[in-house]
Amino acid sequence: MPVSPELEQALSRFVEAVQKSADVQDQLNLVSDLEQLKAIVNDVAPSLTGSALIPYEQATSPPKITIDSGILEKNIPWRLLRCPGGPLVLQMICEKVNFALWIESC
Repeated sequence: MPVSPELEQALSRFVEAVQKSADVQDQLNLVSDLEQLKAIVNDVAPSLTGSALIPYEQATSPPKITIDSGILEKNIPWRLLRCPGGPLVLQMICEKVNFALWIESC
């Protein structure tokens, strides 16, 4: 079952919340494992249930469909992309890890 566009807005809201908080950006740059990432994401946007650490090559490969992108104040590049036939995904490149977030469908 696909995720509704309304639920997918949680990804954009996560980016907005992180943009407003230098502390959260600092925390993201210190993340070294998936459990740390999940804790931060749960504090900022509990509806984002899917997360994974991804290789740098994946985080920088040309996406099929870019929805939005930017660079946060603490030098964290991010992009929202649509996977062909799949979910909307947020990718961020932090100092120690790169990760992807999405909303898992039922």
